[in-house]
Amino acid sequence: MRILHAGNMANLAYIVSRQLRKDGLDVDLLMQKDPPKGSDPLLFDSSLERTYPDWIYFFDKSKSSWKWDVIKKMRDRKYDLIHAYVEMPIFAYFSRQNFIANTQGSDFRELAFTNSIRGILLRRAYKKAKAVLFFQPDHLPLFSKLKLKNGIFFPPLWDTEFFRPIEISNSEFAEKFVVFHPANLEWRLKGNNILISGFAEFVKDHSDALLIIIDRGIDSQKTHDLVNKLGLERNVRFIPGPLNASDLLRYYNLSDVIADQFVLGALGSIGWEAFSCAKPLVASINEEQYKTVYGESPPVANASTDTQITKQLENLLDYNLRKKLGITGRNWILKHHSPDNFSLKLTKLYQSILDDEPIELIRQNISTKV
Repeated sequence: MRILHAGNMANLAYIVSRQLRKDGLDVDLLMQKDPPKGSDPLLFDSSLERTYPDWIYFFDKSKSSWKWDVIKKMRDRKYDLIHAYVEMPIFAYFSRQNFIANTQGSDFRELAFTNSIRGILLRRAYKKAKAVLFFQPDHLPLFSKLKLKNGIFFPPLWDTEFFRPIEISNSEFAEKFVVFHPANLEWRLKGNNILISGFAEFVKDHSDALLIIIDRGIDSQKTHDLVNKLGLERNVRFIPGPLNASDLLRYYNLSDVIADQFVLGALGSIGWEAFSCAKPLVASINEEQYKTVYGESPPVANASTDTQITKQLENLLDYNLRKKLGITGRNWILKHHSPDNFSLKLTKLYQSILDDEPIELIRQNISTKV
């Protein structure tokens, strides 16, 4: 079989395609030309030596024809199946090819519920898809709201070889208690303001604490204003973003604690990267939803209010607790997101779809459930 992966937000499709090819599957990747930093394989995989492999194809958003170019590529008869990420299922829907949809966050959580043209088309694409793969537990109850019966929980592969624990020597922050916050600055979705308020209370008794914020997102100015209003200028460092993968790896490893989001109740790439680097993670998760889909909850210092964040930071002053949570987190990500059996499981899913098996049997075959 030959599979086309389409879309590459946060390099997820690249990571998956690279692993599938390594394990012998015939896979191509279609992605945006001149992508954002966080979605560029060249900035993520140093082994590429600044050259894209010949199995990656591009669409150019600067051209008026880019949407048609995507559909045309998907219609290539050499592909048996399209694996479409985020909004790419819309194009796969118009290609009239067999396809599966892969959600990654707000595409399913928000866009699919809007009455915009994109939202309407995305809902149609989900209904037409042979399967809708999801990996964020908070998506679970949304399937019934969208009247979808083709959902499959499928934890994605994550690169635990690149994101790993490393020693950082000569860090300028070595004498500080460092909290690293790489989440996009969008208060509604990430609760960055909740973190800053909780950190402000924490700093009152721990003046050596430093919050490093990646400066990107629609609420950047509001975040600066809040930091100034709370008098935190000496305890907050803004780093221009987005960062490339190597810089992210460095900041993860020089930090004592990683802070993600405090609204959604589910983890994404930041959580996995923190776990991979064996760093303790403060974030908001719905533990019961995680137990439903994973069988266990991830080792997160759970918090969704400023008071809870302050308390968790107080707890994480304990080096032994940080070490324990970090080790447990890396073990969790290796257990649920490592390459072991990933390609076999995904190949089985592809073949089941091409054999036109019912969704219930496919779920049973790959031992997942919705």
